Amino acid sequence: MFVSIEHNEGKFPSFNVNIHSAEGSDPFCVIKGCRIVNGSKGEFVSGPATKNQQSGKYWNHTYFGEKFAAHVLKLAQADKPKPAKPTRPAAPTDDDSDIPPF
Repeated sequence: MFVSIEHNEGKFPSFNVNIHSAEGSDPFCVIKGCRIVNGSKGEFVSGPATKNQQSGKYWNHTYFGEKFAAHVLKLAQADKPKPAKPTRPAAPTDDDSDIPPF
């Protein structure tokens, strides 16, 4: 079995966990909408969940075993896209040579 991660950027970044029979093969299982969450015991992988409108609580669609979750977390952290560095505007110059005379 081979596991790969596919990151999705956007307002709410998430990633998909792709499970393949072998490296290079098409995935036979894809778990969409996973996230890395900071909990009281450190970071962990949160699978897709839905909020119950009446109770306000979330219920998970998937449950990861401890070893599998640790492996997915390691892969997701290693492949996580780096945030883009903000570009700094060019410093103004005191050169007025391009301004036509009056």
